[in-house]
Amino acid sequence: MSEPIYIDTHSHLHFPSFASDVDAVYSRMQDAGVWTVCVGTSANTSRSGIEFAEKHEGVFASAGYHPEHLTSSYHDASEGEVEKFDSVEIERIASSSKKVVAIGETGLDFFRIDTDRDITIARKIQEDVFRLHIDIARRLGKPVIIHCREALIRLAEIIREEKEKKDFSAVVHCFTGNWEEAKPLLEMGVLLSFTGIITYPLKKTQNPADAIWRVIERMPLNQMLIETDAPWLAPIPFRGTNNEPTYVQYVAEKIAELRNMHSTEIARITTENARTFFTI
Repeated sequence: MSEPIYIDTHSHLHFPSFASDVDAVYSRMQDAGVWTVCVGTSANTSRSGIEFAEKHEGVFASAGYHPEHLTSSYHDASEGEVEKFDSVEIERIASSSKKVVAIGETGLDFFRIDTDRDITIARKIQEDVFRLHIDIARRLGKPVIIHCREALIRLAEIIREEKEKKDFSAVVHCFTGNWEEAKPLLEMGVLLSFTGIITYPLKKTQNPADAIWRVIERMPLNQMLIETDAPWLAPIPFRGTNNEPTYVQYVAEKIAELRNMHSTEIARITTENARTFFTI
């Protein structure tokens, strides 16, 4: 595969939902000049992501454990089986292949906590495991891919505490916060990655001043990445269908519109950012 035009920094091509058409999806990626990172969410999906990456040029992988699996019985069939968390196993998997370019996804998901659990204890479990992932990333010299839902303020606090101990690189994937939530992360050098969500219209109850668009308009371009989170979050005009890495171009086009730039320039900048961040 030639040099990439776009890098979809977060997808799950190795998940069961792509089993029937992954060859066609990959062929479209090649035609469109798209590379991607297949992100792990448990030990087994980290392994399968690496296996997929090793067989496909322009595909990389990460190893990590999604925070929702620590505190919630929720399970999306699109993901496949989920093993119990084992930090030693995650580190072993992350060390098993040169195609592994990051640790994660890890982080905080305060939305996915079962109602019968003690919230304080559940949040502490997520936070402790997040810190373990950061430790692994430091030891292996890899960046961290962060998932965060309904916990951006706490996330910034933990990142600040951990960076004071020893620095590490991180990206908050699928960022959907407002400027006040983005600012402390950006000031610490954290990258923000955007999905097809930015192509959706504002909710009727949403204050335009708090829209994700305001973050995109104001943030430094050198801290910006783009992604699909495929198979979820397909952008307009594909909303409601299975997402795929080639659709990352629609994210770039929306950012270009908001920044009053050409989409080819956004593609170039975000691709350079991704190659630097993941060392690819």
